[in-house]
Amino acid sequence: MKTYQCFLGTNKPSGGVVTTYEWSQFLKQIDATFSDGYTVQNAIGRWNGVNENTFLLTVITDELKVLTSLCQTYKDLFNQESVLIQELPVNPIFI
Repeated sequence: MKTYQCFLGTNKPSGGVVTTYEWSQFLKQIDATFSDGYTVQNAIGRWNGVNENTFLLTVITDELKVLTSLCQTYKDLFNQESVLIQELPVNPIFI
C-alpha cells in the first residue's frame, strides 16, 4: 500500500469558494470510496499567486486509479484548474 496526499483547493475560477455544504456532500463520496479510512486536514495553499483555503486528503491505498477518479470528480464539480496528487515516500505500519 502507498500513501497519497491530494490537495483540493477551494477557490473557484468563476469566483466564490467551495461552500461547507458542497464540501460535506463531496465528503460523502470520499466516505463511500475509502470507507476503511482517510485523513482530511485544513491547509492554506497558493495557486497562481493567490492564497486559498485547501483540503489536504491523505489516503493509504493500492487503488491509485480510484483515487485519481475521485480527484477528477472534485476537479470537475468545482471547476478546478488542477488537483495535485502526490505519493509520499513512506511505508505505513498499522499496529
